Amino acid sequence: MNTKTLISIMCLVFLGAFYSENPVSTQKDDIFEYLEETGEGLEESVESLSEAQMQFKANPDSWSVAEIVEHINIVEGALKSMLEAKFAEDPTPELRAEVKMTDEDIIAFITDRSQKVKTQSQFEPSAKYKNADEALEAFKDQREDIVDFLKDSDVDMRNYINEFPFGKIDACQTVLFMAGHTARHTEQIKEIKASAGFPED
Repeated sequence: MNTKTLISIMCLVFLGAFYSENPVSTQKDDIFEYLEETGEGLEESVESLSEAQMQFKANPDSWSVAEIVEHINIVEGALKSMLEAKFAEDPTPELRAEVKMTDEDIIAFITDRSQKVKTQSQFEPSAKYKNADEALEAFKDQREDIVDFLKDSDVDMRNYINEFPFGKIDACQTVLFMAGHTARHTEQIKEIKASAGFPED
């Protein structure tokens, strides 16, 4: 999947925008902290669940916890591929002035669950995970690869700009979007665990 296609799909999945004249410059260490925070939040919400709890669906049209974790893994893998392709290109610092969303805007945008939109087929889970251990192992392995990739990249992430239908965002903000997406779905998992009929064990 090329960068343009992925960007278009992600924007259709999460419609909305928050604009500001002066984007805030989150430091790179802050990005890793948010990745760690959201990763730990997901793990804590899932790790103690039984197989019955992982497979429970609040209604026939909803996802199970196992499917949500799979969806998170699919999206994070796709975004990592997008970043890898972007870093292979020349930086475009001349476009930085066109970035209008702040880092806080990005996080608020992606974590807002007030509007729920069905995902595109490319990001649909296939029910491949049966228990918490295998789902979280896949998540943690991929997250570790993502963090290693970002730490090994010596590029200035602010100089790599992605074109979204709602505007331009930089690579730092793409990582924040990734982590925020995980936070968004961790909240969905909490909602499932609080729903009527969720197995006790």
